[in-house]
Order: sequence, then C-alpha cells, then structure tokens
Amino acid sequence: MIRPFSVVAVTAMVCLGSVRAEDDTKMATEMKVVSKQLKALRTIPKDDYAAGAEAVRKAHEALLAAMQYIPVMVEEMPDGEEKAKAIADSRRVMGLSYASLCALELAYLEKDPAKIEAAMSKVKEVKKEGHKKYTDD
Repeated sequence: MIRPFSVVAVTAMVCLGSVRAEDDTKMATEMKVVSKQLKALRTIPKDDYAAGAEAVRKAHEALLAAMQYIPVMVEEMPDGEEKAKAIADSRRVMGLSYASLCALELAYLEKDPAKIEAAMSKVKEVKKEGHKKYTDD
C-alpha cells in the first residue's frame, strides 16, 4: 500500500490564503489540525486501518470547521462579482476536499489498500487545485 501522506498536508493547506495572515486565522488553525492528522498516517502501521480511519476522520472534522471561513487571499479582494465568484469557488474546492477525505476514511474502513491509494490521489488533486487558486505557494 502506498502511503504518500506527505502530500496530505494536502488538504491541510487548501485555501489557506496569503502569507500575511496564514498563521493567525481561524481557518489556518483548523487546517493545521488537518495537516497534523494526515501526517500522523505516516506513523500508523499499514495494517491498522481503524487508526487510519480515525486520523482521517479527525482531519475531515477540522476541515469542516475550516469551511466556514474565507481564505485571506479572497477576503482581500475588492468587493464585487469576482470576489463573489472566488468565495463560491473556494467553498466548492473545500467541499471537494471534504468529500475526498470522507472517501479516504471509507477506504480505510473497508481495509482496501487500492481504494486508499485512489482516494489519496483525489486528495492530492484537490489540494493542487486549491493551492493553485487560493494560496501564495
């Protein structure tokens, strides 16, 4: 089973926002929890599916909490149609991140390494989109 969970800082950084307030926002605080939980997957034995599912569950609970916030990069945009679209799209990306983490949890609960790998690929894909649009990295 592949465990490329270094990328799982993945969702952890999705939509964090610009460097200015990255470390001092409520969204950033929740996203750090996501990152910590997903990084923990690297230390869990590969056959401990229950512990993997629990770590992912904690990650998506924190992501759900982060979803109520707007990324700093979007917050700083001038009011108007573009900002409204950016807010809606950042929520879409966060929703996709949440769904991909739920799929990852299900894969752990099913004890299926192939599904875990596929779900992790989706997590990475969504992370890439979120970073490209809503962070400065």
